[in-house]
Amino acid sequence: MKDYDLHGIKKIEYILYYYKLPIVLSIIIIYIFCSLSYKLITKKNTLLSVAAINIEISNENIPKFSDEYLLNRNFSSKKYNINFYNNLISEENPNDGASYEYAYASSMKLLALMTDKTLDIVLMDKKAYQTFSNNEYLYNLYDLNLSENTTNKQDAILISSPHFSDEIYIGIIQNSRHLEEAVQYINYLINVL
Repeated sequence: MKDYDLHGIKKIEYILYYYKLPIVLSIIIIYIFCSLSYKLITKKNTLLSVAAINIEISNENIPKFSDEYLLNRNFSSKKYNINFYNNLISEENPNDGASYEYAYASSMKLLALMTDKTLDIVLMDKKAYQTFSNNEYLYNLYDLNLSENTTNKQDAILISSPHFSDEIYIGIIQNSRHLEEAVQYINYLINVL
């Protein structure tokens, strides 16, 4: 019996019986190809990675540190993003239980980000600044012509802002991949805060 002698449901049954595996494999391959193509087309480029250490930035103010910067630089938020790590804690009191565990996890995350060279800028309090500065994690800002309001070691900028209860320190991580963009971001923060 030839396939051209079949009509209607019999022809569909014949095709499915003999060509089921090639049809299923073709559908799977087409799905994988379309999925990968979509991910490549819609993938956002990370412009910067910023971490707030020992300072809390409210959810309402986070767009000021990310989306508004992209608008200020005329970058499309569809193509670029800023990874913002909020509420990270550095060096808590070991007698504090759950807070100590969170501080340890935050420290491990920071260390992993710095080792992977994916962290560019840190916003921190004085305690975190001393830790980062003493361990020489921060880039010397004098080389980048950012000498205004710098600390004595010239590795961070000190800012007072009504958005924060205390002064904050802004520094660039030593092994940052986005050095020029980090300088632009710090200039933006100086003007906005």
